[in-house]
Amino acid sequence: MGTSDYVYGDSIISQDELENADREVQREVMETWFRERFEDPANSTPYDSGEGGYIWIWGGPFEAEEVLEGEFLDVVPEDVIKELAEELSGECWDWAPIPKDSDYDDYLIDDIVKGTQFHSVFLEGIDNIRELAEAKLPVPLKGQLLLMLYAQVITVLETYLCEAFVSTVFGDPGLLKRFVETTPEFKNEKLSLSEAYSAAETAERRSRTYLSDVVWHNLNRVKPMYLDTLGIEFPKGLSPLFGAILKRHDIVHRSGKTKAGELVSTSIEELESLIVMVINLVSDIDEKVKGCGKQDFESEEF
Repeated sequence: MGTSDYVYGDSIISQDELENADREVQREVMETWFRERFEDPANSTPYDSGEGGYIWIWGGPFEAEEVLEGEFLDVVPEDVIKELAEELSGECWDWAPIPKDSDYDDYLIDDIVKGTQFHSVFLEGIDNIRELAEAKLPVPLKGQLLLMLYAQVITVLETYLCEAFVSTVFGDPGLLKRFVETTPEFKNEKLSLSEAYSAAETAERRSRTYLSDVVWHNLNRVKPMYLDTLGIEFPKGLSPLFGAILKRHDIVHRSGKTKAGELVSTSIEELESLIVMVINLVSDIDEKVKGCGKQDFESEEF
């Protein structure tokens, strides 16, 4: 048996009321309940033909009849359930759960935590950019390619900053505790005693959501996180990188134009200069990340 109350139009209907309702009401309630929870996998479920089809990261596949029977069999006659299930199966044979925001957060964070090769992935991305930059193309196309690669350098950087931080923090309870304690959005909250008791249980969940929303090329936000949580201070002289991030914004969000409407351009020399700058930053950070570990936090837990 599932939930005790169900949605019926703009009102709520109890199990007892549903059991005594007419067939049309029962069908409507069951269909509303089902569609609030399940969808065609084509909507949100990743698909990979090389892996044989859908990758059911949210769970599934589910058959409508089995799901409806699991929820309603003791309340609604079996023939009513089968009738609706046949219609739903005609629409879609295999159903997927509708992912919640927290499901996306979990998938993102879990995927990052499993990876430990964030530095080698970064270097591979840089190598790919350099190789693409050597492509022989007509001048207009080459200019567009260089702009795309310029923006991609910042993307590779922010991917590293995200993966290095998340993987390190969620790999160590002490670091996760420090992150929660030093993050202003968490630190400044006022909690009652009852709320404080349950806050520890939700700290990891809220941290996942918070970190999933971080814009990792926003260095003004990321630098304090690295310093306060990991004790890692970014090197000096990053002003040119801040300028490059603003240029990347024009490339990505203004179709390659400045606020004044002027076309943005770059050269292979400027691209290489940005690459070297980013490599130096990541190399500096990566050496310090390797020094973060449980030895400093063995006694710290939530």
